[in-house]
Amino acid sequence: MPLSRRDAKRRIANARSAEDTFSLGLRLYTGEMVPKDFVEATQHFRAAADLGHALAQSMLGRSYSRGEGNDRDDEKAAHWFRLSADQGFAVAQYDLGERLFAGLGVAVNHVEAVRYYRLAADQGVFQAMHNLGTCYSLGQGVQQDYYEGARYYCLAANMGCARAQCVLGHRYLSGQGVLLDVGEAARWWRLSADQGNAGAQLSLGALLVGDFTGDARVPTDLRAGAKLLASAAQCVEPQYAAARLQALEALLRHADKREVVW
Repeated sequence: MPLSRRDAKRRIANARSAEDTFSLGLRLYTGEMVPKDFVEATQHFRAAADLGHALAQSMLGRSYSRGEGNDRDDEKAAHWFRLSADQGFAVAQYDLGERLFAGLGVAVNHVEAVRYYRLAADQGVFQAMHNLGTCYSLGQGVQQDYYEGARYYCLAANMGCARAQCVLGHRYLSGQGVLLDVGEAARWWRLSADQGNAGAQLSLGALLVGDFTGDARVPTDLRAGAKLLASAAQCVEPQYAAARLQALEALLRHADKREVVW
């Protein structure tokens, strides 16, 4: 049914008001041209969100999820992310997918999480592509499919997602969902390592010092490998703690200490 002229004018006025209110809230949130104030920013986000502004709803969800300008409240965060996501806002679709997958403020629902990840991925959110790769690889929310998982990891990796690049390197090393190709594994690990991903630094370092099966396209490079292993060892994550020992063992097995620069 067509809107009356009066209703149409009211809707236009609300849209303009919501956009202006959101814009001021965003300036307060980022500190652009005004002092940063999370509390006041959140008040503006709420006013715009109540008028149906999708970005404001997403930002209000973020405020509740991080406790910025509000007390942290996962249920309210999920509520506002859903309102925004159902209007087609890609970032909110990804955020809601994360909450559905982990059960933050909502019941765990991997099938629904995949649905929202897919909506976000279709709009170019590479974090959602990475998560879809994980869902397909593990069979969570979808039927397990290593090839489809690798496809999504590849999409995310080509958009610069360091986590996806690291995982894709392991896929090429093992041949899971892709043709086994050590050279490609090294290429993806290098791209990820250059972004500071410790997992990729560890894997590429191990490859370069000869801990994996060699490949003519990946010649041994003890100096570069030791540096990468040492970089990985600086990380606080427990799974990377063994990298320092691995680096030292590489030096003892393969190199004169004078040949390696830390």
